[in-house]
Amino acid sequence: MVLGGYGQVRFFPLLLANKVNTSLEEWFINYKYLHFSTDQDLKGQFEKFHLNIEFSYSMRTRERSHEAMKLDVNRLIEYCQFQELFRILVEALESAYQLHQIAVSKKEGASVSDFKSLIEKRSKEFHGMPFPVKIKKFEVNEKSKNFLHALVAISKARNCLEHRGGVIGPKDCNRGNKLILKARYPTLVDETGKASGIFDQINEMKISPISFIEEEIKFREGDKMTIGFNDSYKIIYNINFALKGIIDWIYECCESEEQTPIIKQFRS
Repeated sequence: MVLGGYGQVRFFPLLLANKVNTSLEEWFINYKYLHFSTDQDLKGQFEKFHLNIEFSYSMRTRERSHEAMKLDVNRLIEYCQFQELFRILVEALESAYQLHQIAVSKKEGASVSDFKSLIEKRSKEFHGMPFPVKIKKFEVNEKSKNFLHALVAISKARNCLEHRGGVIGPKDCNRGNKLILKARYPTLVDETGKASGIFDQINEMKISPISFIEEEIKFREGDKMTIGFNDSYKIIYNINFALKGIIDWIYECCESEEQTPIIKQFRS
């Protein structure tokens, strides 16, 4: 605050990138752990333990196999990991929109407190918008816009899991009768040009170059969507590329150099 004046606002957009990347890294570590935990054969140990009370009025008519229960658990993990990834994405967009509004909004009221109230009001309005409308609010360059548009498909996949149990319906499709998730991610490529999967064994004696692979993850209408850890992992980079485009755009709006704090000075 400036005595007898309006005040100034100082903010650093790259702090948002730091926060989001930390969340994505934590997401990766947590679900990598679950991925390997459920990949073990624990059938013998699993069958030793039972509920101490039998529920006489349950609808169960037969004992499920170990394989069927493992499939159910894997589907539950898929659902949870994708929902958590989408939550990180939405929170990143909402924080980015708030930063952009701080950057471009004019003086409001008699003090910085009035300006803060304005930003909070606009942020609340943004929070209530449908996801595709939120995406349209970011006027980034064409390259970054492609990554933003790819995020809309992630929203469709999330809605399908949330409201239709993962069964692809007409509302979920974004190209003909298919839902297509686009991913661009770094990976190691061998001498034949084949890309390595995240869990593939790598020959340390032959250091392969890292390349960016563009891939489409496709689901047909009527099919039940399955999106495991490997596919969800690839989407992380879409979020990162889109966020970088938004942060660059904020710096351009403020005519400031990247990686420097932005000071918005108001005169009384």
